[in-house]
Amino acid sequence: IVGEFNCSCVGISKCLPAYCKDDTPNACYNDIPKKDLNEIKTISDLLGQKAVAILVKTAREKSKPAAVGDYFSGTPVDISALTKMSKDDLGLLPQPATPRFKTALIGLYVRAQPYGGSDKSSNGHRYDT
Repeated sequence: IVGEFNCSCVGISKCLPAYCKDDTPNACYNDIPKKDLNEIKTISDLLGQKAVAILVKTAREKSKPAAVGDYFSGTPVDISALTKMSKDDLGLLPQPATPRFKTALIGLYVRAQPYGGSDKSSNGHRYDT
């Protein structure tokens, strides 16, 4: 659904305290003020609701027989050659017990950049993930 977005593009710039830079190399989710977490959650929940609506619509469309040129028989992506770079999942919600859809969180870690990139918290995840 989303190739990539950053927090300030969608109005959740209150995540910025979790952003690593030279003067805050250990910044993380816990650095976001508690009062800002509610607003971040509200906006993030809205994004999630919009994403679920798109997934539901797509699932309905795919429940129809494939037409000429359609390709529904893809297999899951083999990630065995990928290396996990994050230290932990601080700030991420737990996996749902009964997920409605199969989705993935994919992050990029640029080894040549301090902290893995200018958009990372100290655990290696984007601070707005």
